Amino acid sequence: MLRKKLYLLMILVVILGFASCAKKPAPAYKIGTNAEYPPLEAVDQAGKIVGFDPDLIAAIAQKAGFKYELVNTRWDGIFVALQSGEFDAVISAATITDERRQTVDFSDPYLSAGQMLAVRMDDKDKIKSPADLAGKKVGVQLGTTGDIWASENTKAEVVRYDEITLAFQALANKDVDAVLNDGPTSGAIVMANPQMNVTLVGETFTEELYGIAVNKGKPELLQAINKGLAAVKADGTYDKLHQKWFGTKYTQ
Repeated sequence: MLRKKLYLLMILVVILGFASCAKKPAPAYKIGTNAEYPPLEAVDQAGKIVGFDPDLIAAIAQKAGFKYELVNTRWDGIFVALQSGEFDAVISAATITDERRQTVDFSDPYLSAGQMLAVRMDDKDKIKSPADLAGKKVGVQLGTTGDIWASENTKAEVVRYDEITLAFQALANKDVDAVLNDGPTSGAIVMANPQMNVTLVGETFTEELYGIAVNKGKPELLQAINKGLAAVKADGTYDKLHQKWFGTKYTQ
């Protein structure tokens, strides 16, 4: 009887040992995005969220070993939702700012995107810089750094849209005189829509860096994202994604 009990005890120890050595399930997170900002993020005809940011977070998660659900949501309120815990992180062409850092953490920068002006081809010699916007109507996406910059630094009438593509449509329709927006996204929209007959003018006039915003209560996620981001930059994955969505390799 004693021998039988010892045998059963040994089996139990082995089972517990295997259980303790079993691989822990990968952590899962909910990540918010505003899929209205191509080519960073958009919804395709099949209803799938696509773009540079979705591809990047997929590569980061694969390298860092975590799972996630990407949730499409409105831009206005996205940081409030992140701060409140509705999301664990946000990847959505989010510029790193001191104001936002008061309520959320940011990953290492992953893209440089200064503000640029887009105008109709017929006006490219009339509107060359923000100084030429006085008395003009300028379209922006509501709540973005472009909206803030135009409001604080120009004498233009700022017209706000829920989606940046709507601002460009308004420009093509002559409802606004210019669009002020992040350079990479504006460039992609202009190239993809030659029928709009619009162009970028001048150079970037702000210095902005995109980062992945993370809830301040999730330091392990912030660490994992930075680890994954470094890995995809090191192995060439990042350059391939940049080439895919912007047509060029990344330079900063």
